[in-house]
Amino acid sequence: MDIKLAGNLKRMRKERSLTQEALADALGVTAGAVYKWEAGLASPELEMLVRIADLFDTSVDTLLGYEMAENRKRSITDQIYGYIISKDKAGLEYAEKALTKYPNDFNVLVASARAYFTFGVEDRDNGWMRRAIELFEKAVLIVPHDIDPRYGKLAIIGDIAFLNFLVNDRDKALDMMKKNNEAGVFNSKIGWLTALKGETDKACLNQLASAFWDNFSEITNTSMGLLYYYSNCNDWERVKSVARWSIEIQDSVRKNDEPCFFDKTNAAFLLTEGYAFYKTGDKPHAKELIDEAKSLAEYFDSAPCYHADIVKLFDYPHETSNYTMLGRTGEEVIRTVLNMINDKKFTAFAEK
Repeated sequence: MDIKLAGNLKRMRKERSLTQEALADALGVTAGAVYKWEAGLASPELEMLVRIADLFDTSVDTLLGYEMAENRKRSITDQIYGYIISKDKAGLEYAEKALTKYPNDFNVLVASARAYFTFGVEDRDNGWMRRAIELFEKAVLIVPHDIDPRYGKLAIIGDIAFLNFLVNDRDKALDMMKKNNEAGVFNSKIGWLTALKGETDKACLNQLASAFWDNFSEITNTSMGLLYYYSNCNDWERVKSVARWSIEIQDSVRKNDEPCFFDKTNAAFLLTEGYAFYKTGDKPHAKELIDEAKSLAEYFDSAPCYHADIVKLFDYPHETSNYTMLGRTGEEVIRTVLNMINDKKFTAFAEK
């Protein structure tokens, strides 16, 4: 066992921008006592350790740096996830044994809940799903401050709500998501679950449309990120693939051929695809793609449209913010992408 109280205490204090005096005031001790703890000259009593751990929103084990216990718990949660991946329901019995030993450990609770969630949903076993709800509800009360956001409070609430829906407590499920819908994180689930109830109201469609645009924007941003990542790696074939896929995705949902902001984003994708062909020596095809990008940009600028009623899935005539990423006009998009590529020779080639 390797106890690292002194270093952990100092690190956690500084992470919260606390002086030794401020920490001492919060704990009701002298600044000298804090100094001795951090210098390894003395150790706080057990009751004080609990108070310090509570103040820093962590466990006593973590505060002490009790690596043996933490490694053991990490091994246990890894095994639970292994059972889930291999679809071995023996993981449920293993999870219960782990919970007996570590009933209040966040990671053990979440891993065990995830096992019951997975097998319960797959087998439509209400008992297992209710056990998952029970474990998730316990975990959500003790979410550590430094947890991966993918497994944080909102993610757990979403899992609880989804399970409630599956065990036929649908109103409770929707109410949970609506009350915790920070930044629209549950928009798609609220719309989906509302539609599953048989709803035909326009509010349900608007919820789904809003979720569609949020997710579509994320796909577009992710594609842009991939393009520049693969460009950084000189993986030009991947750049071509991502650019072409992105263009096809946008074209697949387009309602008609009238000018719309899809023309702007596709102009950006075409220009980047052209750069990939330029870098691989196919300048004639690169020039074709560049010219197509410029034509699309000009087409958009001939009758700019910033409304979201341009997809064939629904009518949703609201202003969008898609133009903010690369520029409001098609001309700005071309200029922005060339600046982002930052290759003077290609820019000169593109501007011929």
